[in-house]
Amino acid sequence: MRDKYVEERFPRYFEFGMHPAIGMVDVASCKNDTVATVSKQHLANLVKDRDEVLDMLCLLARTLDQIAPETFNKIWYT
Repeated sequence: MRDKYVEERFPRYFEFGMHPAIGMVDVASCKNDTVATVSKQHLANLVKDRDEVLDMLCLLARTLDQIAPETFNKIWYT
């Protein structure tokens, strides 16, 4: 299992566009141009939280794939 497979299925968030007049930014992923429009602080929190979850999911997937590949396959490919 490679991290890129997790990230393809559950993409990371990033800043996509700015709305200076209202002080907001667009949150996007590689699958969706705009997920939400939020403040810069909310964007930072969303990106940080999602990155932490995806980092953990990548580690769990790699570890399970190494120690119990049959179980991993049942979970990942279902």
